[in-house]
Amino acid sequence: MAGLARPSGVGLRAQYAAVASMRWQMLLHSLRTGRGSFELGARLLSQGFFALIGIGIGLGLGFGAFQVTAHDSPRMLAALFWPVLVFWQVVPITIASFQENADLSIFLRFPLNFPSYALFYILFGLFDIGSLVGGIALVGIWVGASVARPELAGWITVAVILFGAFNVLLTRMIFSWIDRWLAQRKTREILGVVFLFLIMGAQFLNPVYYQHRGHQSGANETTIMQRFHDVVRAQRYLPPGLAATAVNAAHEGKPLAAGSDLLFLALYAAAAGALLGIRLRAEYRGENLGEAPKKSIKAAPARRRHAIEGRGPVAAVVEKEIRYLMRSGILLYASLAPLIIVFLFSRGMPGGGDVGFAREYALPLGVAYSFLGLTRFIYNNLGGEGAGVQLYFLSPTPFRKVMLGKNIVHTLIFLVELVLVSVIVAYRAGMPSAEILAVTLAWLLFAVPAQLAMGNVLSITMAYRMNMARMAREPGSLGNSLLSLVVQGLVFGVGAAVYVPLNITGHSGLAVPALLVLAAGSFWLWQWTLASAAGMVASQKESLVATLYKAA
Repeated sequence: MAGLARPSGVGLRAQYAAVASMRWQMLLHSLRTGRGSFELGARLLSQGFFALIGIGIGLGLGFGAFQVTAHDSPRMLAALFWPVLVFWQVVPITIASFQENADLSIFLRFPLNFPSYALFYILFGLFDIGSLVGGIALVGIWVGASVARPELAGWITVAVILFGAFNVLLTRMIFSWIDRWLAQRKTREILGVVFLFLIMGAQFLNPVYYQHRGHQSGANETTIMQRFHDVVRAQRYLPPGLAATAVNAAHEGKPLAAGSDLLFLALYAAAAGALLGIRLRAEYRGENLGEAPKKSIKAAPARRRHAIEGRGPVAAVVEKEIRYLMRSGILLYASLAPLIIVFLFSRGMPGGGDVGFAREYALPLGVAYSFLGLTRFIYNNLGGEGAGVQLYFLSPTPFRKVMLGKNIVHTLIFLVELVLVSVIVAYRAGMPSAEILAVTLAWLLFAVPAQLAMGNVLSITMAYRMNMARMAREPGSLGNSLLSLVVQGLVFGVGAAVYVPLNITGHSGLAVPALLVLAAGSFWLWQWTLASAAGMVASQKESLVATLYKAA
């Protein structure tokens, strides 16, 4: 690590070499344990899976880019750039509970100059899921358009590079500012109000076309086309439109116009980089994200009233977990973010044939999807303890009571989510039939204990330190994330495997008793994990301390 002490010249290259060597050595040392090997396999599997998705998207966009460019319509490339932009920015936020983002604040312990720290921050962002898939998609567009018009290859290359740089900087900027906003209570409340208005505003995104879809007139169609052309003209000044119009201007022999479009695209990237630089500069100067008061305050009274009246360790664990939740904006965001998706897609496509499907199945699908927001709670319920995990080993409290208290909080959180999802579905699509309600309830009686049981096992055997103030996650958590996704997929698949065949054969009434039998089995499994918690923790004590006690 000596190279980190020299901030410029040859020392700059030594810094990068030292970090690369450190990461390589960390990888080699991690392979000495079974968990480290599993983490590497999970990481390769995850990256390979998303790379295949990116290749598929890239091939499709490459074919589309070839077609529109070969037919003298490069301006239509905007229709290809826009999906890349949306995917690049939305997917990383919606799957923030699963993907791994290294917390780079550890580099601030070394005499690293600010440009090096900012470059490290950006380079590490190239390995997240959005950048991986989005980068492959842009390569597909670049290849397709360049093959169709080799004489425009230079312009296409510059446009794709600038558009990619804008997306990388924008993603990192969004994550850094969300971390900042969610770290303090006041800004967290403001951001909550913004989300509320966004949800309510989604109601007004549907054009008047959908309100009168049963009796379309020529005037309405004309209005819709006028609005469409207005949107097309407006998007010409946004990054996807600028990248496409730059290539189109070059195709029409207007190099000055093409150069000006690329200049504006570069200014967008620079603006995103400047906003990111503001956040990184604050962190570089020692800003600590959190709600700790800056000024000294008087000591709290020796005696205070507990938020939850009760005796025993279970009540104490429940109160502690609730306090942790209310003070962590990241956990609140993760639990509430799925509700936005449920709100947007619970009605289906207005005017289409899937409204009946949405009315009937929006509730079970929404309830199943809401489990994703609880992943950090259920499958890593020891991650927030940090160095405090050692107190559990010193306390005479049975570990099954500790896990029981945590599971009670998880169940309460899910019940709140269930109520919110039910209200959203009832408002957006209407409540389903009594049969679907009964099946959903029976499936929940099976799914909740099953999730809690597997969450207890993974929380002990594959725990990772949870950063309560940032979306960035500690290294070594990808295996936990992959297994949690597999478990959630299996739990949902069991419900579908029970109901769908019975519904097809006309015996859907048997789904409820079948799911209740499975619910009894999952409840027994949950009870077994509680009874076995002490033994599992005893066998994993050294690993838990090494993982959770390490410096953040």
